[in-house]
Amino acid sequence: MSIVLCTITGFCYYKTMEKYIRPSWDEYFMEVCNAISKRATCDRGRSGCVIAKNRQLLVTGYVGSPQGLPHCDDVGHQMKKMIHEDGSITQHCVRTVHAEQNAICQAAKKGISIEGATLYCRMTPCRTCAMLIINCGIVRVVCEKKYHAGKESEEMFAAAGVKLDFLSLEIEAYDNQ
Repeated sequence: MSIVLCTITGFCYYKTMEKYIRPSWDEYFMEVCNAISKRATCDRGRSGCVIAKNRQLLVTGYVGSPQGLPHCDDVGHQMKKMIHEDGSITQHCVRTVHAEQNAICQAAKKGISIEGATLYCRMTPCRTCAMLIINCGIVRVVCEKKYHAGKESEEMFAAAGVKLDFLSLEIEAYDNQ
C-alpha cells in the first residue's frame, strides 16, 4: 500500500506503507553469523559461527588459521586426503580452525560459559566440531543448510540430546572434496 505525502513547498512523494516484520531470533543470529563469515580466510568454506543464550550473543568465530600462522587466502590450501570406511577418498583443507572451534575457543579465553547455549552456523558441523559442541553443553544447533558429509554429526547430536534445526534443507558441498 502506498500513500502520497506532500510537503509545505508543494513537493509530493510516494511512501510505501508496508508493515516492517522483525526477523525471528534464529533469523537474526543467522544474519550475524553470515556477517561474521565474511572475515573467514579460507575460500573453500567461508563460514561463521555465533553462540547465543537467552537471546544474547555471547561469542563469535570464523574459519581461519591459528593466530600467527599463514592463511589459505595468502598462501593456499593445505590439503590432506581422508580414506573413509567405504573406501572413498575426500580431500580437506587442514590449515584452518573451524568457525565453531574458534567460537568455543573465544568463550574459553574470555571465561564465558556456553553451557545451555544455542550455536548458529552456516552448515552442519563436522564430526570433530560436533563432539566439542556436545562436550561444551550446547543444547541446540541451528544451521543455515546441511553439509554433504554431516550425517554422522546429525546422529551424534541426536544420541546426545542436542536439538538440531536447519533453516534450509539445501546441501552444501565443496569442490575438490
